[in-house]
Amino acid sequence: MHASNRYPNVCHAQIQCFLRVRSLLSQLLLAALLFPQWSVAESVWPGAHWAQADPASLGLDREAIFKLSAEIEAGQHGNIDSMTIIRHGQAAFEQHYEWDYSAQYEGLSYPSPPPWDYLNVDAYPFHGDTGLHSLQSVSKSVVSALIGIAIERGELPGTDATLGELLPHRAFADPAAKNVTLENVLTMTAGIDWEEDVSYFSLENDATASEALDDWVGYLLSKPMTVEQGTLFDYNSASSQALSEILATATGVPTNVYAERHLFGPIGIRDYYWNSAPEGHTNAGGGLFLTAADLARFTWLYAQNGEWQGEQIVPAEWIARSSASSIPVYGDDPDGWGYGYQWWIYRHKTASGPKMYGGWGWGGQFPLIVPELNLIAIFTGWNIKEDAHYASAFDLFYDRIVTSVTAP
Repeated sequence: MHASNRYPNVCHAQIQCFLRVRSLLSQLLLAALLFPQWSVAESVWPGAHWAQADPASLGLDREAIFKLSAEIEAGQHGNIDSMTIIRHGQAAFEQHYEWDYSAQYEGLSYPSPPPWDYLNVDAYPFHGDTGLHSLQSVSKSVVSALIGIAIERGELPGTDATLGELLPHRAFADPAAKNVTLENVLTMTAGIDWEEDVSYFSLENDATASEALDDWVGYLLSKPMTVEQGTLFDYNSASSQALSEILATATGVPTNVYAERHLFGPIGIRDYYWNSAPEGHTNAGGGLFLTAADLARFTWLYAQNGEWQGEQIVPAEWIARSSASSIPVYGDDPDGWGYGYQWWIYRHKTASGPKMYGGWGWGGQFPLIVPELNLIAIFTGWNIKEDAHYASAFDLFYDRIVTSVTAP
């Protein structure tokens, strides 16, 4: 029987369209039956906890994961406190490891006063007995998200706005620093004289030196410009602290409260601790504490281009700009490490492997994202001793786990 006889009131083009749709639906149904783990994977979101799945069902190498975990437990990679691996919204692996930090730190001293004494085992790496882990400079990545949200909401101007415009109440020792843009601050290219490439146990480190002062941003702005803004990567924790002051000045609420309303609450983060700098603003450079599971929520948000269960929390364009290399970390190697908006670009996409980027907090805090594989990992740790030698989780995760993924 011809289709035109079966559907006398429908034109031929409509019939063909219907048949194509029916065929497509049949194919999708067949795929769902044959590959159930892939058909539902994209829609999985965490409730109170992350859904669990066997690594193999997510296309991950179970043996490689458990071998790495055994090495961590044996202390082969330094003090890693936790490792979490999530793909397609399901936790393939979650493990915590215990170390005797009191014994490790015996006889050591840190030059900064409380609460910045990072050898105080009652305060670091966990906030008391809460299970909340210090994220150190991963706090910067979180504040970057808040800046993007505030720009989208019209509470901040764009990234071309200058420090002089954003901090009109501040004094600048070098008038040229007033022209440093928000973009420069986000990408660590402010050009302000700063030394943070030496041990944090030394007062020659400007970040450590600033912790003994009452005004971290004031200390930053008391310094001269040394290179043209936007031309050189120079890691600067006080410039990240300026982001917290910029956000609070523009919105009228503290950075942590803004995070509760517009980031933490919408993605289900209920428990956190976030200390403040002496000048009263939330410590954007390194003051946030989260559980590994909640850091995974934030990381998964970025893996999903800022969308959470149908709601756009962080603008997708902001995610794209944050995870793209704005400046090479090493000027003579544009294809190597890069830096975006308070995020590190570890590996650019090549024929030999997918792109990976992540946050990097002192001591071993690594939220890692492989967008192409819908895969994230969370490492927390506390390798802060001057003689602490530990393998970067960027290398461990990429070389041992990412390269062994066997299914889409």
